Amino acid sequence: MTQRALLSASLGALALALAGCGSGPKPEPHAAVPVSVSAPVAEVVEIEVPETLEATGTVRAKFDATLSAKIMGQVLSVAVREGDRVRAGQTLVTLDARDLSAAIAMSDANLQAARVGVANAETAAAMEAQMSAARVRTAQAALDQARAALGSAKANLALAQAGPRDQERTQAKLEVARAEAGLRFAESERQRTRTLYAADAISRRQLESAEAAYAVAKAQYDSAVQAEAIAREGTRTETVRAAEEAVRQAEGAVRQAEAGVAQARAAALQVRLRKDEIRAAAAQVVQGQAARNLASVNRSYATITAPFDGIVAARMVDPGATATPGAPLLTILGGPLRLEATVPESALRAVRLGATTTVRVDASGEDLEGKVVEILPQGDRASHTFLVRLELPSRDIVKAGMFGRAWFETGRKRERTVPSGANWERDGLRYVFVVNQEGIARLRAITVGKTFGGRTVVLSGLEPGERVVADRTASVQDGAKVEGR
Repeated sequence: MTQRALLSASLGALALALAGCGSGPKPEPHAAVPVSVSAPVAEVVEIEVPETLEATGTVRAKFDATLSAKIMGQVLSVAVREGDRVRAGQTLVTLDARDLSAAIAMSDANLQAARVGVANAETAAAMEAQMSAARVRTAQAALDQARAALGSAKANLALAQAGPRDQERTQAKLEVARAEAGLRFAESERQRTRTLYAADAISRRQLESAEAAYAVAKAQYDSAVQAEAIAREGTRTETVRAAEEAVRQAEGAVRQAEAGVAQARAAALQVRLRKDEIRAAAAQVVQGQAARNLASVNRSYATITAPFDGIVAARMVDPGATATPGAPLLTILGGPLRLEATVPESALRAVRLGATTTVRVDASGEDLEGKVVEILPQGDRASHTFLVRLELPSRDIVKAGMFGRAWFETGRKRERTVPSGANWERDGLRYVFVVNQEGIARLRAITVGKTFGGRTVVLSGLEPGERVVADRTASVQDGAKVEGR
């Protein structure tokens, strides 16, 4: 007899002993004729079943955030409790922020003052630019005028130094001769007019006209004589000195005008200083805006909001407490639940991203379909295992922190199987009714493995080809005659 047969016989004997003292089905030793029972009968068959690796782990949420304060302040209100669902951006905790609000008001005042400073600097720069341009234009005009006067003075000096030319002397003599001829004619006309007036041949008015013409001719003659004398004599020393002095004065005026232009242009450099003042004032505005932004950011820290949609897992603070930077206030869990299971590196080839597999969370009592969404690229150096995350369907009974198992197919092999309804558990053991060749049902203890597609793997207690009652709900007793169907 083989070792498996001996083990089966021992288990059968133990099952009969338990059946005799238990409450399960009992044989009827003195029955002359076995009781006939109609029940489905199935044969123990070998089929190809997948070899699986069981990976265990813990259920965790995709998002797990512990919220803490960034500033110190008294807690004014806490709007949620454990188990409450929250939306992203929802206010959860409010801190006292009166000092931060005051800092914002002060920053606003400083920013406004800086902006006024920029406006004043720009106005002053514009006025300075206009005034400087006007001063430069005025000084340049004065310089141009002084240079023109200098040129005129130099021309007069040149004329004075050169003296009269021969042509001018000849012209002066001709002017004297012309004036002398005019004088003689005027004098003769005056004498003739006097004679005619004495004889009452003409009026007194004609006499006066002749007298006036003579006076004019006499003046022209004297002027021509004097001009001829000057031309003959030449330029006097006093005239030359006067012309030289005029040149010196014109040169001094030019130098003074040039200094005025230089001074006006130097004053125009003040515009650059004004521009520097504008840049400095603008920098004050930027600094004030940065201070205002910082104060606003600090003020926003007084309101702690939900970072994502989720559920409050823990509340560690109440109103009236003092929040300190880094101290935890709330824990928020969000996103789908995932089983984080550890897989040995030898079986990692059986895990594929996007693949689905069976997952069981012991507390739920049901098998779930998990999807591999992440395989950590680096494993544990000590245990040579890798963390695999499987996304789970939503179930109210499944909570973060629960223990779970996942099975990954690593290969296939042939195993003895029976219908899943053929075996049952009692007192920690699994049993089936085996139908022998005479059709008599005998109670037998077996050990089972996993269940696949409605069939259960039998590890020991049965041999291929044996028949079993396929439905444990049938009214079958040990020793009963089974009429298979």
